[in-house]
Amino acid sequence: MNAQEESQVVDREPCPSCRNKGNDNSGDNLIRYSDGHGYCFACEYFEKGDGMTYQTTIPTSLSLSPINGECVGKPDRLIEMKTTKLYGYQTARVNGKNVDIANYYLSSGELIAQHLRSETKQFHWRGDTSNLPLWGQHLWSGSGKKNKRLIITEGEIDCMTCNQLLQGKWPVVSLPNGVASAVKSIKQNLEFVTSYNEIVLCFDQDEAGRAAMARVAEILPPGKCHIASLPYKDANECLMKNTGKEVINALWQAQVYAPDEIIHVKDIVNNLENMEPKVYGFPFDTLTEFLVGQRSGEITLWCSGTGSGKTTILKEMVMHHLEEGRSVGAIMLEESPQEILDDMISIMINRPVRALKAAKTMNDLRIKLGKPPIDMSIVSDFTDEMYNDAKERLNQTNLYIYDHLGHSGLNNLFARMEYMAVSLGVEVIILDHITAAAVGLAMVEDKFDSERMVIDNLMKEMRNLVSRTGVRIDVVSQLKKTNKAYEEGDRITLQDLRGSGSLGSVPNTVIALERDRQNSDDRLANTTTVRVLKNRLTGRAGVASALYYDRGTGRLREIVFALDDTGQIMLGNDE
Repeated sequence: MNAQEESQVVDREPCPSCRNKGNDNSGDNLIRYSDGHGYCFACEYFEKGDGMTYQTTIPTSLSLSPINGECVGKPDRLIEMKTTKLYGYQTARVNGKNVDIANYYLSSGELIAQHLRSETKQFHWRGDTSNLPLWGQHLWSGSGKKNKRLIITEGEIDCMTCNQLLQGKWPVVSLPNGVASAVKSIKQNLEFVTSYNEIVLCFDQDEAGRAAMARVAEILPPGKCHIASLPYKDANECLMKNTGKEVINALWQAQVYAPDEIIHVKDIVNNLENMEPKVYGFPFDTLTEFLVGQRSGEITLWCSGTGSGKTTILKEMVMHHLEEGRSVGAIMLEESPQEILDDMISIMINRPVRALKAAKTMNDLRIKLGKPPIDMSIVSDFTDEMYNDAKERLNQTNLYIYDHLGHSGLNNLFARMEYMAVSLGVEVIILDHITAAAVGLAMVEDKFDSERMVIDNLMKEMRNLVSRTGVRIDVVSQLKKTNKAYEEGDRITLQDLRGSGSLGSVPNTVIALERDRQNSDDRLANTTTVRVLKNRLTGRAGVASALYYDRGTGRLREIVFALDDTGQIMLGNDE
């Protein structure tokens, strides 16, 4: 299948299997590829390049009852029949009038909507238009790995025009609803669009089209978006005026989008309010004072030894953001969505939900075996009603959890982060942790890139993302294996970060969490020292806070502390 996956769409033909059942009246169900193989998205009939065929299961019937037309050339637009067949652009007679039909398919080949265009340029939709793909997207699904360049036009006629002029060698798609909803359409199909190295926007050359190209370019990764400049209003008008070569040149010579970045000092003053980042507090007042809060458009890196409380702290921060009305994306690669849900509910009700569930299960088993239950020294006033009420309240928040279990999305981890920030408008992203992500990504497609290279790339992409969108990212990193006993409270430095120097250089803030888990003093064994290693805002570093973990409630709280002559914390008497 590898050779077939790399081949290009060259034509659409009648599907013999569909025809045998009295279907495929338009004669374009079978897509023919450059290596000779063919595939029918309607019935899943398949022809190998050597002429061999097989039939797979027939998909469920379409929810849309389509208007069936015929793929013919558009001589009034100089569009050839080969091109209309490729895209499934049909002509039909409806209510005594000729209409053009642009069919919209999912990548699976399911027809979900039809865009009808009358001779008087009146447009009408049929089917489900709630989440439309770009027109023609199904023809090029997955081709971003093979083709470097994607061309996006404003309408279907211009899409076919560009494809025809380029002899079908490059993927060309169009907006489903014109420039008025260009940004929305690109956001809905962001993963497909950004899978290409170069994205060429070829909208109409009028004021609305140029403004829309600028708006779309702003949400795309820097350096990827190119703007085409045509001699006439649109690609088809150029074709009609015999300037097709100019269109080809414009597509190849499209300039990388660059915003107006050199501005006069007065503009900085006038726009100061819009440029200022948003400032949030931490759920801990002493830490908020030490770091002057946390800000949008920044990256904070958290590091610690195993079991020092970094995941617990981040979950407290997630709840803090949610309670203040901010949206959060949680990418926690060592926990299931159910575990994350239980821990968030624990914070809401001040009960260690997972520990309580485990204790109940254990004592139920002991009772069943005729043994007395054990007092687990955990609060007992926990009910299903409390849990369900908290879950309902949590459902009303803007919390998005990345479900990594059973999915292969890790190789597109950054695409998921970009989707959260751009398409979902998430304000804060938590990545726990980058070390696990790097190990998984290092083995994608058997490339076995080094962990350091993967981390460098991830940190670079995250820096671009926060600068472009204003999202805040909190990322967790593990530490190097050294002679230090991190689990016994040894001091952490920037040199202890595992994998790459970019972990220390790229973030705005680096925070280390230290805890002596083996300390004979139970208070100290359950207290995490929060040490700031890097603070780009003020330069202030050192011990910022002490957080005590209450096993009875499953919560963290700040406590009074002091430092001895060696820099170790000493606790006050208020806890």
